[in-house]
Amino acid sequence: MAEVLGKEKGVIFNIQRFSIHDGEGIRTIVFMKGCPLKCIWCCNPESQNIEPEVLFLRDKCIGCMHCVQNCPLEAMEIDRKSCRQCGSCARVCPSSAKRLSGRYVTVDEMVKEVEKDRVFYRNSGGGITVSGGEPMMQPEFVAELLRKCHIHDIHTAIETSGFAETEAFLSVIEHVDEVFFDLKHMNSDKHKVLTGVSNEQILKNAAKLPELGKKVTFRIPLIPDCNDEEENIRKTGEFVSALTNENVYIEILPYHRLGEMKFEWLDKIYDLKETKEPPKEQVARYQQILKDCKCNVFVRQ
Repeated sequence: MAEVLGKEKGVIFNIQRFSIHDGEGIRTIVFMKGCPLKCIWCCNPESQNIEPEVLFLRDKCIGCMHCVQNCPLEAMEIDRKSCRQCGSCARVCPSSAKRLSGRYVTVDEMVKEVEKDRVFYRNSGGGITVSGGEPMMQPEFVAELLRKCHIHDIHTAIETSGFAETEAFLSVIEHVDEVFFDLKHMNSDKHKVLTGVSNEQILKNAAKLPELGKKVTFRIPLIPDCNDEEENIRKTGEFVSALTNENVYIEILPYHRLGEMKFEWLDKIYDLKETKEPPKEQVARYQQILKDCKCNVFVRQ
């Protein structure tokens, strides 16, 4: 780690403004870098490594050689084992073919960034959503960021896989108004095959949410031939139904391929190249299964 992370300093890889999908109203999404899961369908693979790293968009390269001249290793191609991820190449690339993903920030910097959109929050009921990556990989920073946003009367939300020690998980959730919680598979062994980690701790943390009085939306990323078995959908519905109160929902997120190109930018293999989006009829059938489980369910359009 190039810099020490903690309560006042973290690392992000993006800020997205004017979002309407991850919480009430118009929102500013802060994407934290670092994730302990390695989902094979990940739409933000640049978020997995907690340290800044260089993306190479080869189709944008114009062959000017500025990157080679500024690289400590004088490299055109990126050797992921030896590259220092210093970003020297990205800083001089005129076509943005090489880009540094990730930067270190302070809590106060982020609060100022979020404050810029206050007028939109006031008119729409929006606020900040912390996403990732996995925000729980930087719990001290995220908790402090959300705490200070509350001081500024800004609505807070988080998108999480729930994979964290319970103490750290609760220390962040304390400062959250709305939670989006991924449920990727109910079978622990299959969960580990698909994401690299088991789901026991995830389900343990999920079970604590309703008693905290937060608005919770459990999200099912519906990935063909990965987690789209009817049995898994039904078991997910049964799990959520057992927790349900008026503030608990399920959102189905049908698979898309928006992350595929990013795997190439990182010189990684995308294992779902032949995978297509699930048919609308299948999504509707799974929505009905969840309704039959007495869940409040909707589909991301």
